[in-house]
Order: sequence, then structure tokens, then C-alpha cells
Amino acid sequence: MDEKRYPVVSSPRDPRFLTLRSLQTHQGRSRTKLFIIEGIRHLARAVEHCAPIESVFLDPSVLSNPFGQKLARRLRQHGVPGFRLSHELYRELTLATEPQGIGAVLRQRWLPLEQVRAARSSLWLAVESIESPGNLGTIIRTAEAAGVSGIFILNPNCDPCDPATVRATMGSLFSQKLVRCSAMEFNRWAKSNAVSVVASSPTGMMDYKSLSYRFPAALVVGSEKHGLSDQLLEVANFVVRIPMHGGCDSLNAAVAAGVLLFEITGQRKEFAGS
Repeated sequence: MDEKRYPVVSSPRDPRFLTLRSLQTHQGRSRTKLFIIEGIRHLARAVEHCAPIESVFLDPSVLSNPFGQKLARRLRQHGVPGFRLSHELYRELTLATEPQGIGAVLRQRWLPLEQVRAARSSLWLAVESIESPGNLGTIIRTAEAAGVSGIFILNPNCDPCDPATVRATMGSLFSQKLVRCSAMEFNRWAKSNAVSVVASSPTGMMDYKSLSYRFPAALVVGSEKHGLSDQLLEVANFVVRIPMHGGCDSLNAAVAAGVLLFEITGQRKEFAGS
């Protein structure tokens, strides 16, 4: 196979392996503006959306899937640098229960705020702070399914490039426009683009199904523990609640985001057709 032309890395002190390990940390990703992905589906989606791939890494003893092998050959033929990890090093690096033997280093891709424009019927998502990487990844995946135009990340510690987050997105990360800005910058953008900002809170005045949403719209999502900050609740045009039954007083942040996004996108279809 063509990927055999890639050099072998077998020492845990090899700089190439140390770089991969550093990208498993927030500090390493922030410093280099790179991140890692793993698995055939994730890499295929990255290629599909022309994500900037810096290099690939392989474990040929595990890479048995024909499509994965073809993907590795295609990347090598297009001049993408790469190397083969020993099986021991790959196992040390992977988060997968059943590794597929292929991964890549990508350059982070953030859209400058000044380049973002809100179309008439667009729906946006703003994430203030999600502590769980898995929840953030699920929210990003749900956002793609709901037809969200882009995602604003309002907290520097909220990291969509965390390996666990990337894994939970199931490849949806690469289809999204990602914008990193402050809550104040997001508020100015929303006002200048006439975007209706919708927040969710257990103390919201209106049932989320009772509101006639205005478009373009943006849903803001807060943290699992503390919800939205007072700053974002104050700038929201509408604050809605999801009614609870039984002994529950709240939903998982990813579940709540999904409930709200699909209600809003359902109304958006009616708005777009009007």
C-alpha cells in the first residue's frame, strides 16, 4: 500500500508523537492552532468539506477498512505529509474503543466575526460555556441536523477542537461556520444584523412552544451547572422555558439545545415559505 512510504514512528520521545500528545491538551491546541481527529468517518468529512489537513498518522496493523485505505492513499497522492505509528503508540493515543487506524492533524478554522452575515431566515447558535466535551460535540452535531448556519463560541475555555468533542460531533464539526468572540461582540453582531436572540431559562416567562420566533434568530446556550450568565439573559429578546414534569427541574444541556433548535427550525420552515 502507498502509505507504507510514510516513515515509522516507534519512540514515545519522537517529536512527531509528542506533537500529537500535546494536541490532546487545550494549551497545545491554543498555542499551535492545530487539533487532531481520528477515524475514517471524521477524516472523510474533513476531506469532503476541504478542511485544512496538515498531516495524517496511521497504524497499518489496524487500518483494514478498504475505504480507509483508499482515503490514506488519496491523501498521500495529494502530497499530504504523514507517518506510521507503532501499534503501541497508536493505542496510547487513541480514544476509540475499536480504533480504525487512521487520524489527522488539522489547522483550526475560525471565521472572523466581521465576515459573518445573517440571511433573512437563518438560524444561529451561540454557546456561552459547556463544561462537558461530549455535550458540546452533541450540540454541534444537533446544530447541523437542525440546519444551523453557524456557531458562536463565547468562552475561550469552550473548545470545539477537544478530541472528545470532535469525536462526539461525528464529523458535523466540519460543516459548521465557527466564530469565536465575546458575549459583548456577539450582542453587537446580533443587533447590527437584526438577529432575534432567544435564551432559555427555567424562569423564562414563556413556554418555548408558545413563542412565534422571529428570523433571523440565534439561540444562546449556557453551562450545564449555571445556565446563562445575567449578561446574556439581559440582552436576549426572548427568554423561554421548557416545561418540566415529575421530579425533573432541568434537562441535559445538549438535550435542551436539541429541543429548542428543532422547535425553532420547524417554525423557520413556515417563515421561509411565507
